[in-house]
Amino acid sequence: MSAILKNINGPAGRPDIYGLQEYGAPGIVPYRMHAWVIEKDRFGEPLQALVERQVPVPEVGDNEVLVRVMAVGVNYNTVWAGLGQPISVFNLHDKDYHVPGSDASGIVWQVGKNVKNCAVGDEVIVTCFKQCLEHGNGSLNNPNFSSFDPMSSQNHAIMGYETPDGSYAQFVSAQAQQILPKPKHLTWEDAASYILTYFTAYRMLITQAEIKPGELVLVWGGAGGLGTYAIQLCREIGAEPIAVVSSDEKGKFCMKLGAIGYINRTEFAGYEVTDTEFNHYETAANNARRNQMMKAMGKRIWEICGQKRSPDVVFEHAGRETFATSVFLAARFGRIVICGATTGYELSFDVRHLWMHQKRILGSHYANFLDCRQANTLITKRKVDVINSRTYAYHELPQAHHDLYNNKIIGNASVLIMPGDVAGMKTREEIAARFSG
Repeated sequence: MSAILKNINGPAGRPDIYGLQEYGAPGIVPYRMHAWVIEKDRFGEPLQALVERQVPVPEVGDNEVLVRVMAVGVNYNTVWAGLGQPISVFNLHDKDYHVPGSDASGIVWQVGKNVKNCAVGDEVIVTCFKQCLEHGNGSLNNPNFSSFDPMSSQNHAIMGYETPDGSYAQFVSAQAQQILPKPKHLTWEDAASYILTYFTAYRMLITQAEIKPGELVLVWGGAGGLGTYAIQLCREIGAEPIAVVSSDEKGKFCMKLGAIGYINRTEFAGYEVTDTEFNHYETAANNARRNQMMKAMGKRIWEICGQKRSPDVVFEHAGRETFATSVFLAARFGRIVICGATTGYELSFDVRHLWMHQKRILGSHYANFLDCRQANTLITKRKVDVINSRTYAYHELPQAHHDLYNNKIIGNASVLIMPGDVAGMKTREEIAARFSG
């Protein structure tokens, strides 16, 4: 780590590093910054893996923007990065440290010479999709945008997971197309909390599954970061969401968001495909128990609907434990849309339920520029509410991810970076007034 901690000297007038609650001046970029990092020799759960260091401020290219980070979201990909599972993030780059963080709210501090969609001093949010260069600046004026989704490229990457330069730092460098206006009615912490999960849910349901008014949608993890936005998007479209949750408290919370009902999955123990069963030790008794519980879940859906009806769309992100049930429960010609696998990425399910009833499995991965822009408009117009259940102080960032790892967060959470532990501010003027001088 000596290379990280080395003090870098340069021309007079450029500071070495800003203090954690020192605002500085837009356009004046220090050499180093405070950051939370993961190191090659320090994998583990969040409280072990995440450590604070001082690292070089990233340089900005001609089509890039440097953002002074005000707040960041709390996301599961940081947990995976810290654990080194399913792969080590150090297999993806050659640095000896990794700055995680895949979204942020902040103030534009520096722009490249080709950047036209923002200026120094703008209040913005930063999305995590880094697209490859053949897609230009990712604007709606790009003639290839509508016919060639940038996400079809093999060279795109998720900032802070597939790249080493994430947002859990005082500064983050982003492509211009990653920058969107911060909704003015939101605090810094609320504006940072929804970006990864909400935009992912938007692409899953709107772009990939193409949900329609009146369709029935089963939402796994309804009270989680993805699920809370999936329910609201269904409500906005006119679809009918049913939440799957781990407690009645979470189920009632989902009902307030717009779910027509909920399933407490703890009442159906045995539906899961466990690691042991996946590794070819499943018994006939386990299989019979699973079939019984899956059918019971289906009957619970009928009770909620008041008729024998199955989900047109299943919103999936848990993976191994739940996927067999998702395929079983989906209606004939139904769609299972999946964006992740928090319980395991190798799946086992009865494929007869898929082909005989002509169901479809749809993969979905974050969102492109157009998805993000359209989704953010719904936030700006207050058609979708931000669910930020807790804001952590800067020094609590490892604890925030520990709580996420242990399923203690409802909806989303955020961490303050520049304000430290001062929540509730919305503008750069408030930040400058409190932390300048």
